[in-house]
Amino acid sequence: EIATRFRNYLAKEEKLYFDIDTIRFFVSGFAASHFMILEGLSGTGKSSLPRAFQDFMGSVTKVVTVQSSWKDRNDLLGFYNDFKKQYKETKFLKELYKATHDPNNIHIIVLDEMNISRIEYYFADFLSVLEKPNTEDWKIELISDYASITQSTKAWPKLIHEGKLQISDNTWFIGTANKDDSTFDIT
Repeated sequence: EIATRFRNYLAKEEKLYFDIDTIRFFVSGFAASHFMILEGLSGTGKSSLPRAFQDFMGSVTKVVTVQSSWKDRNDLLGFYNDFKKQYKETKFLKELYKATHDPNNIHIIVLDEMNISRIEYYFADFLSVLEKPNTEDWKIELISDYASITQSTKAWPKLIHEGKLQISDNTWFIGTANKDDSTFDIT
């Protein structure tokens, strides 16, 4: 019923037309995993689908555009700058932190053009964490040398414990991936 209603919403409100099986796969993907990849040719509605789902379901959806220069986790999560004694946050990290602070809403973070850089380089930590069956174990390490940094920092955000951020179970990640010669294959 949800898939049919969402498909009708897409056609009426968004002027987007998807076959019912595609919509069913998309909706059921949320029950199967907290990470999914929408892959296809450019212009087929991969980015539009999660944006429309936001309006349909009342979720919070944020789009983070992946850059071709992303080579490691720091491009996604930021890093601690020893010289300035502060953490350099990224848009992705800020959205992840907002989702953790807002457990009563569905949060979807879309990594647009995900395969313009090698996913294994910058998203590997998330792939490992999201495989764990217990959501209490969904913790991303932001700072490995947390103990030495705590001496110089008075207060860390309340959801960061021992340099790790808990990913809440109200957060899903959707990657869009173009299938063309300018992108990397997804392994």
